[in-house]
Amino acid sequence: MPTKVVVCDTPDGLAQLQYVLIKSGAALEIETVTDGLRAVEVSARIRPELVVAGIEAESLSGAELVRRLLAVSPETKVICWADASPLVAAEMLQAGAAAYVSKQDGAEEVFRAMRAVHAGPVALSPDVAADIATRLLDEANRVETLETTIAEISDQLQTMTTAKADFLANVSHELRTPVTVAKGIAYVLKNRGIPKDEEEEFIGQLEASLEKLSMLIEEMLIVADLDRGTLSLELSQVDLAPLLRQVADESARQFPAITIEREINESLPASADPMRFIEIVRQLLDNACRYSPEDQPVLLKGRPMDEGVVVSVTDHGEGMARQTASKAFEEPFSAGEDILRKERAGAGVGLHMARQLVIQHGGILWADPLPSGGTRVSFVIPAHEGDHVGRPEDLGSDPLDELHSLSGQDDEAIDPAGVDPIAQPSTNSSSS
Repeated sequence: MPTKVVVCDTPDGLAQLQYVLIKSGAALEIETVTDGLRAVEVSARIRPELVVAGIEAESLSGAELVRRLLAVSPETKVICWADASPLVAAEMLQAGAAAYVSKQDGAEEVFRAMRAVHAGPVALSPDVAADIATRLLDEANRVETLETTIAEISDQLQTMTTAKADFLANVSHELRTPVTVAKGIAYVLKNRGIPKDEEEEFIGQLEASLEKLSMLIEEMLIVADLDRGTLSLELSQVDLAPLLRQVADESARQFPAITIEREINESLPASADPMRFIEIVRQLLDNACRYSPEDQPVLLKGRPMDEGVVVSVTDHGEGMARQTASKAFEEPFSAGEDILRKERAGAGVGLHMARQLVIQHGGILWADPLPSGGTRVSFVIPAHEGDHVGRPEDLGSDPLDELHSLSGQDDEAIDPAGVDPIAQPSTNSSSS
């Protein structure tokens, strides 16, 4: 008994298919139509074993044609013959087609697909199968990448959650000390008869405690503004030299056991927000003084360059691992390694805040390890408003000489090309 076949396509497509089917010599009873609705009517009447459908047929086409054919003749196997398209092939297969053959493969491939699906399995022409396989592989890789990204984001969120919890603990510690001191001094000052010199000493300690509280609150406000993107700078042409000396004096009073050496040019003109510049230097000096041994000085340098003013703070502490230093620059609330003693740890926003403020000025900030131990943190403030400083290797005609001049230690190799001034601070950095 011949196999009933309905062929639906344009006249040109019908001519190609009929030629191949007749030439095959197979026992076929063929009905040809050029209209999708007519193909459905014929299929409902003769219940063919196979329908070859050019899915661009008139009046009814695409996935709807496949669904209608199967609705009127559920046992029929539909072979789609159309342009090679993985997405269209997937749509037709989802609608219930048993095969999808690319017209680029020729009508002979349709006949091979007819034999294949008549035996049971789904058939695809080689080009379409390859395209679908490629698309599936791409989607699988994309899913894998997305899963990896989601896992990384989840880890980052967990890390940030933990870091913020540590931050709150650090802030509580930082707040508790000056508050306790202030309360104790207030209680003492209530008592009459305190010698005048002691009273003045207590008042000085009270002022220092209140100043520490004010600075901590200011840090929190700056970081909040930075994270919201609402921080605005009041830039002007200023001389940074006296500001550097002012911060050095403040740090010397805060850390009397640490010697702060200064190599600052007489004049350092640049475009900066004076208050924010002071905050940058204060954070770097505070960090350096916290982690320097009492018998080792902290060095503050300021030098002019064509691009602006270069400032560096060098300490001789024990240093810190690259990953910890990177987090200190990149993330707020990262207070450093767990092994650090609590009395040395700060609120955990200092280096991150300093770096963000430098970037706001259009500058860069980076860190270099010292062979003898410790860290040099350097930054550049542009000379003029609107300027932006590039990587360290872009500074001037001979940036290595400039940086060596800044360091005052020509025997210490600094490799600006190996430093990412924004994202990858070097090892041995401490974080406050």
